[in-house]
Amino acid sequence: MFERIPQFSAEHTLIIGDSLTADIKGGQLAVLDTCWMNPDMKPNVPEIIPTYEIRKLEELYHILNIENTVSC
Repeated sequence: MFERIPQFSAEHTLIIGDSLTADIKGGQLAVLDTCWMNPDMKPNVPEIIPTYEIRKLEELYHILNIENTVSC
């Protein structure tokens, strides 16, 4: 599938999702880094381990190494 995406780079791809069994497991099967959006701090299952876990979207700035320039 990824060969159809011009200039696709797995090492520069992050799958972000709120479902362990769909989003995170899918990312793992594609051998991509994953980030689980878990605002309610739900317990994880041992067989699905995300690369990152966050509670708020603002935490992505740190993961992606970009500066937060949005003021709330």
